[in-house]
Amino acid sequence: MMMPLKTVTGRDIAALLNPRLAVLVTCCDLENKPNILTVAWHTPLAHRPPLLGISIGHTRYSHALIKERGEFAVNIVGQSLLEAVKICGMYTGEIDDKLDITHLGIRQAAHIHPPVLEDAVGVLECQVVDQVEAGDHTFFVGQVLLAQAREDCFSNVWSDAAVLQCLQRDQYGTFLGINGNGRAPF
Repeated sequence: MMMPLKTVTGRDIAALLNPRLAVLVTCCDLENKPNILTVAWHTPLAHRPPLLGISIGHTRYSHALIKERGEFAVNIVGQSLLEAVKICGMYTGEIDDKLDITHLGIRQAAHIHPPVLEDAVGVLECQVVDQVEAGDHTFFVGQVLLAQAREDCFSNVWSDAAVLQCLQRDQYGTFLGINGNGRAPF
């Protein structure tokens, strides 16, 4: 017997597409002062050239920085950076220095001005090639200039528990296996 479907509205609509990777996006202003933003709304767009998109709310400080600089890095993180993911999603870089609060280490990116995170398990350095206004967000299309991943965590697929996933809003977990073994929320 088929179960009836319930209507989902408002902010819960996006949750229908969870889980997805929780990433930390790094960006910077024209004086190279860095900022970090937690992002769950991201997607690959093309293989040739390699493109990915991130959706950032108009009111976010990082929105202005990415629009101004035209560059960003997607930092894929593991469970060890859970607190940083939460902090970078709650504070604004316009007021708070999130690098100071989280004690995250950074290093110079190879092809863009924004730094990348030392403890990321994967990094995608991107140059903005298009922007699409989508309601209260801008969808930034970035061409991937460099993609890197830790060898012990990625071999054409992420290893068990290597990456942090956003289950819903401020709930996170890790993947426990590629054979449907479930998830470990924390």
